[in-house]
Amino acid sequence: MAHKTLAIFAVLSLIGVVFLVYLAMTFEPPEATRTVELEAPIPRPVTPTFTPAPTITEPAPAIELTEVQAPEPEPEAVVETQSAPAEPLPSLNQSDAALFARLAEIELGASLMRLLAPDDLIRKFVVFAHNASTGELPQLEYPLRSLPSSFVVSDIDDNLYEMDPANYRRYDTLIDTLTGIDPQQAMPIYRALKPLIQEAYAEIGFQDDFDQVLMRAIDQIMNAPQPEGPFQLIKPSVMYLYADTDIEDMSPVHKQLLRIGPDNAAKLRARLPAYRERLQAGR
Repeated sequence: MAHKTLAIFAVLSLIGVVFLVYLAMTFEPPEATRTVELEAPIPRPVTPTFTPAPTITEPAPAIELTEVQAPEPEPEAVVETQSAPAEPLPSLNQSDAALFARLAEIELGASLMRLLAPDDLIRKFVVFAHNASTGELPQLEYPLRSLPSSFVVSDIDDNLYEMDPANYRRYDTLIDTLTGIDPQQAMPIYRALKPLIQEAYAEIGFQDDFDQVLMRAIDQIMNAPQPEGPFQLIKPSVMYLYADTDIEDMSPVHKQLLRIGPDNAAKLRARLPAYRERLQAGR
């Protein structure tokens, strides 16, 4: 179950990543150079000095005025700024090295890489995000590594247990890393790799715009019910189940959110809207 919980946050790591997963693809492009037109100086009024003209007894001859054309200004040199061509994408099968190289350049990128699966990351992320968008979780091949420590419970009665709050602390490093990544750095990575993400999504038979998939996955987390613990468990076989049937009937994504604890869940809900906003705006 801990393995499943880790994957919930792959939406961030590669939304972030990309959430997951690309840099002067990782940084927002600078604003275009602007030319500022300066106003012409206002001429100062000049008071003319007149010299009295001699008395003329005959009509003065007409003076022919010749229009003088002002020289045309030389055109300003136009300097064209050409953006560097985008780095060609690797094949989907060879995308791990490129992804990790770009992650290494962002803040907390090294910490994130220690949490991610070591290979085939884009495909694993796509499968996870698709499942999470429907409230489900994949059975295998998660984009995040398993937590090293084990799930802790306290005995209450025969086949009745209580989830120990110590479990929440197992997720602190994971949540702090994922929510600490700046969406402004993470989203350019996702955008750069989106063609490969769409390719991986087509491999499993879907053609939806993956932005919509990620927004639905985020909505699953944002709209999850938030029952208060402590949570009692039973263990009819090898897996723990929630003793409260209303909780056990919740979707897998919603139940896994309970495992990280209310404080970590609050951090996650506080960070996700920034990603959703950028996805919706196409940024």
